[in-house]
Amino acid sequence: MANIEENHLRLAALCGRMGDLWSEEDITDLGDNIPEEEQKQNELTLYGKLYLKPNVNFQVFCSTMKRAWKIDTVKCEQIAPGYFSFMFQSSEERRRVIETRPWSFASNLLVLKEGDPNIPEHCYEFTHYAFWVHFIRLPQARVNEESICLLALRMGRVEEIKIEARGNNSAKIGKARVVLNLAKPLKTRTVINCGDKKWWINYKYERLPHYCYSYGWIGHYANYCTEISYEEMGLAQDLLGRFGSWLKAEVREESPYWKTFYGKIESLVLGEEVVMETQREEIESTMKTIVELITRWHLSLFSPKKHNR
Repeated sequence: MANIEENHLRLAALCGRMGDLWSEEDITDLGDNIPEEEQKQNELTLYGKLYLKPNVNFQVFCSTMKRAWKIDTVKCEQIAPGYFSFMFQSSEERRRVIETRPWSFASNLLVLKEGDPNIPEHCYEFTHYAFWVHFIRLPQARVNEESICLLALRMGRVEEIKIEARGNNSAKIGKARVVLNLAKPLKTRTVINCGDKKWWINYKYERLPHYCYSYGWIGHYANYCTEISYEEMGLAQDLLGRFGSWLKAEVREESPYWKTFYGKIESLVLGEEVVMETQREEIESTMKTIVELITRWHLSLFSPKKHNR
């Protein structure tokens, strides 16, 4: 509702609903002057909403966030179930919490918004949020701000780009803080064109909260996924999901798709289809079964027949 275009659409809808009960005289201009004390209070305030998880113990939540932020003086208030305001003692404390986001409570994402003196408390939007995204195994010559920006823009609005050293060697890694649409599944990868070659690039997210291994939605549980059922994905049988822990930057493991792209390719080729090791084993097992069936058929065909008397 903070979007200006949407605000105008809502006003137009209200005018249409009220008809002659509405006139331009009903608009009151409050001007731009905001008292200094209220302005200062707003500048020290953050609003936070637990994404898709409203029912939590308020006291436990507040004490947990104070410990996580290492700020005992922050004042927490509950506006609605799962919706809170945080008043800090200094702008430095507030800035530090914003810069080190995202934050979670019990693995549930806490979406934070800076206070705006012109927006009512119930009208803040919590549909988008920024995450640091790592772009894994790029060619080293491509680990630069221009390349990272091109990759990050395909995911959302880019707030910041960093090129960092990896370990004690000269290798670099590129990452960007990208504002993601929380209503959409997490993006896991891309394929880049480099000259006449194509390469698979994994995405990894810093401090990723709980997300659905079936569809990739933040805040969803695979057990209750409405897009792809838990049974269909076979997660209960520990079968490979479309998403996994490998999306987390803190997890060193590569995605199974990365392993497929860069893994060993067997020499067995059927037409244009490349058969990997696991597929080859399945084919060999099937062929063995077919041979056994044919052998049995031949034995039954040529064995002496018993005549009934």
